Amino acid sequence: MCGLCVHSKGQCLLYSKQVCASSLLAGLPCQANWSLFCVLDFCHVSKVVGRCRASFPRWWYNVTDGSCQQFVYGGCEGNKNNYMTKEECLKKCAGVTENTVDDLATSRNGAESSVPSAPFHVWALLICTPWLVSLPEYCTAKAVTGPCRASFPRWYFDVEKNSCDSFIYGGCRGNKNSYLSKEECMHRCFGEPALLSSPVVVLVGLFLMVLIVLLGASVVCLIRVARRSQERTLRTVWSSGDDKEQLVKNTYVL
Repeated sequence: MCGLCVHSKGQCLLYSKQVCASSLLAGLPCQANWSLFCVLDFCHVSKVVGRCRASFPRWWYNVTDGSCQQFVYGGCEGNKNNYMTKEECLKKCAGVTENTVDDLATSRNGAESSVPSAPFHVWALLICTPWLVSLPEYCTAKAVTGPCRASFPRWYFDVEKNSCDSFIYGGCRGNKNSYLSKEECMHRCFGEPALLSSPVVVLVGLFLMVLIVLLGASVVCLIRVARRSQERTLRTVWSSGDDKEQLVKNTYVL
């Protein structure tokens, strides 16, 4: 879950199920005195097989080694450090180290301001934005049986009911809102509807576009400033050379 959190006895506790994405993007707090973004949920916790006895190949991020590794998931009561593919795992967590959370916590400790520092804010966006964008795929899409004729019991999240319901999956051409157990479905999607509205997704997209444009404009401005500075330097050098040449000519005439 992409949330605003505090540490308590080594655990990451959510202040609430809802994340004020628009406030986060604006650099404002969702609630007063929130302290740490839950990087722990996605990349810092250890793998959890769960108590169910299924056998599903999954990937988890080993923060000690800084790599994504495969494990067997039981099908329920897992955590967020649980990815379908190695690519998805690396996209979410590549570069996260054991010191990442400590560095973020240190940047927040002793600070009375409720507005996060710039490094904290950027890291929060890097971790949270892909999750915000992918939520509609996992939690708001309608159940899809598919054209195949198999009969697999699955669960999907009904955003209108804010709960998980069962359906029959045909075996092909489904979508990501399809879970092997009710527990996994609820763990992934319950309490997240506030994040799923299209305005939030649009806001995230617009923010990223503006950020890219600003970065591009900054680079162009720096290049122009550097060129102008270089041109001024060259003009100064040529001007000095012309003055010396004129003095030499005048002396020769005399």
